[in-house]
This record gives sequence, C-alpha cells and structure tokens, in this order.
Amino acid sequence: MNRNRFNHHVPPQAGFSAVGRPALLRVKMNIALKTKLLFLITILLAGGIGLFAQDIHFSQFYNAPLTMNPALTGISKGDIRLTSLYRSQWNAANSPYKTFSASAEKKFYDINHDRWWFSAGIDLFHDQAGDGNLSNNHVLLTGSYTRQLDRNSFISGGVSLGLGQRGFDLGNLSFDNFWTGQTVDYNSATGEDFNNTSIVYPDLGAGVNIRRQFPRSRSKVDFGLGFFHLNQPKQSFYDDKTSKLPYRGSATIMPAIQLKENGDFVGAATVQIQGKYFESLVNAGYRHYLSTQRAKEIAIQFTLGFRFNKIGDAFMPAAELHYHDLMVGLSWDMNVSKFRTATNRNGGPEIAVRYIIHKVYPIKLFKACPLL
Repeated sequence: MNRNRFNHHVPPQAGFSAVGRPALLRVKMNIALKTKLLFLITILLAGGIGLFAQDIHFSQFYNAPLTMNPALTGISKGDIRLTSLYRSQWNAANSPYKTFSASAEKKFYDINHDRWWFSAGIDLFHDQAGDGNLSNNHVLLTGSYTRQLDRNSFISGGVSLGLGQRGFDLGNLSFDNFWTGQTVDYNSATGEDFNNTSIVYPDLGAGVNIRRQFPRSRSKVDFGLGFFHLNQPKQSFYDDKTSKLPYRGSATIMPAIQLKENGDFVGAATVQIQGKYFESLVNAGYRHYLSTQRAKEIAIQFTLGFRFNKIGDAFMPAAELHYHDLMVGLSWDMNVSKFRTATNRNGGPEIAVRYIIHKVYPIKLFKACPLL
C-alpha cells in the first residue's frame, strides 16, 4: 500500500486516527464487524500507537535530500538551496494524509581554503492523518563538512539535531464505550486514560556521501548512507509505556549521465530500513535540454519510478521543469497493491519546488562551487 510511512501493511481504516463517525454508524447494520473493528482500535491505542511511529517519506525522495541524509546538506551547484514538497495521499479512500516539507541550506567558504567547506541547513516538516488529526512535526538542523579529494571527487560527512512532536485530537475519535448495544452515544466516557495527547522529543542523525563528477560533462553520481533516530526517542502517549522510534537507515545512489549535448539519463534509487519495515524505490528517466547556456539552462524531464516493499506497491510517473535555477516537479502514485481497490489506484499527487541562489565571490574564490 502506498503510504508515506513504512508500515504499508496496515490500511488507514485499521488505525484510530482514520476511524470516524460515519464508519461507526454504518456498524449498526453489522454489529459483529463493528465489534472487531473497535477491538482493534483499542489494541492500537493501548500499544501507544507503535505501528504508526514510522517516518514520513516522499516519492520524489531525490528532491528531499535532508530527509535522506544530513551529509547531502549543501551538495548542490549553488550557494543556497531552497526546497519545498507537498504530498496528498489516499483521498480516494476517504482517509487523506497530508505531508509538507520545507528546507534551506547554505555553504560557508573560507577564502584561505578552497578545497573544503562547511554547510548548514534547516528542515521542517508537518504530517497529518485521519479524523484524529494524528500529526508529526519536526524541526531539524543539519550540518556537513565537504572535502574535495581531487578535481572531480568529493566526500561529505553530516550530522543532524532536531526536535520532533507528535499529537492527536482526542475529541474527534470514537471508542467502543460509545456503543450502548442499541445505538452510539458520543457523550459517553472514552474509557481511555491518556497521559498525553502530545509529546516532544529530541532527535539525532548522521550520514556520509561521496560525489563523483566527470570532466567536460554534466555526468555525476552521488552515493550516500544516512542514519536517523540514533537516540531512539520515546513515542508513546502513555508515561508507563516504552515505545521507541526505531533507527532508520537509508542508502541512496543518484546518477545523472550525459548522453548527448542536449540529453541526459537521470536516475535515483534508495533502500530504507526501519525496525522490521523495509522499502526500496527506483526511479529512472530522461532530461531534455531546450537550452544549455551556463546558468540559463532550460530542461524538461520525465521519469518513471516503482516502490517496492514486501509486496509491489506503486508506480510513480513524474515530470520536472527546469528553468534557470528554478525546478518544479510533479509525481503521481498509482497503487498496484491490494489496496488499489480502496484507492481506485490513485495514491495521490506530490509537488516539489526548488530554487538555487548563486553568490558572487572574490576572484580567489571564483571556483567557490566546483559541484555540478
């Protein structure tokens, strides 16, 4: 199933945040089904919603570098990179998920050192799901050190430090205590005793990336490893429950190979593991240049991706427009898993916008940004 978390095997109807009043009212026609559903809701609540304590992600992961690896901070051809993504999912199944991310990165050069530099960034995201407004908010500060090994090779190490917040709206949820045996009474006590409906936690991460460029060409490739939640922060809404957010590891490769003067092969692949959850995405396509003039490039790009987990999940066609230093990308997830019956094969759209700013440096730093 196509969800922007790793726990694809549990449809949103099985989580408390996606169960609303219409679903419970229809249960009057099938009491047995209702009882099973409410029992499952109670189990999920009592477990501190551990099933949902997984990371967000994007189909256009290559356009959300800080969510994949803090070492990718500052790995761009400019001095400042601004990026924003918006994802809407499962609207066709009446259980919408909304995810928004925004990031900014900047390089810091020393005029006396033209073979290495530091970069710093900030990444913000907001994720909200279901009738219970189960939310996940994050503020992440990232930093990296990049060293030029030779004319065309670079290695970067990065770290991240941030704060996360999870919460939900108890007033929008329905519980088994509301069922009187004959009808549903929403004024009844919930029968649940949450210590918190919102939690805040620190978060730590690290990563490494290797960039290889090819002379007299637009060709380049990035290899990276990212590690998140190294401190395994607590996620439970109950004080006496220990529900830790598992480590997440990600491996990425992102090549761009110049095929001719006005055409490139572009690709990206990632494998991510978090606890017992596994996911991999592969994306490949073609970028056609309408203009190759330096700093005034214009190109259109078309790619096709596929998301794997224990089952095949979704195809992801995508298109991008590159106009000088601005990029706008659009992708659409098309479910191929069994959940396609509920979504009518429409996982949902994802929009990415990126803008790169170039600064003018003194003559000694005219090669201040050797990255393609």
